[in-house]
Amino acid sequence: MQSDPGNDPDAIWAATGKPLTGLGIGKYKLTTQYLFFEKGTFSTKAQQIRTGEIHDVDASQSMTQKARGVGTITLWAVRTNGDREKVTLDDIVTFREGVNAINRQSHEARQRARKREKTQYVNYSGSAMHPTGPRATAVGPEDADLNTRIAQLAEFNAEGVLTDEEFTAAKRRLLDL
Repeated sequence: MQSDPGNDPDAIWAATGKPLTGLGIGKYKLTTQYLFFEKGTFSTKAQQIRTGEIHDVDASQSMTQKARGVGTITLWAVRTNGDREKVTLDDIVTFREGVNAINRQSHEARQRARKREKTQYVNYSGSAMHPTGPRATAVGPEDADLNTRIAQLAEFNAEGVLTDEEFTAAKRRLLDL
């Protein structure tokens, strides 16, 4: 992981822990979809949490940390199976920026998920088939309806409700390609 989000096009925020002992340095990276973190000196433990699972992000700073110009980010993740997990990102110089970035991304991810839950998805399989004849061809008002549906899908894609892959698959189903 990079300590500078400018070096990683996916990173919104990144940091490397600066522990007093120099042992057990943590590396952290935030993207729109995940918070990645790894820690360890002799062995490494790496994990990631979906940003939509992150809740209750706090910052703290002990007297020793304050003197060194670092702080700790503590967050709670509520996993999809309902388990709560406490995560600490220790001894970070940019801990205040990290709290703001994590809060913003987790809020946006939860908003996208809520919007996705409230959005009705309909599987369009194309025009009606006559049981004994060829498929009917879309003409007139149906074309306008198809264009409206594709425009809605494009809007959902632009808003992040649909991923690019979901958009392409839905459009293909509409066009019956």
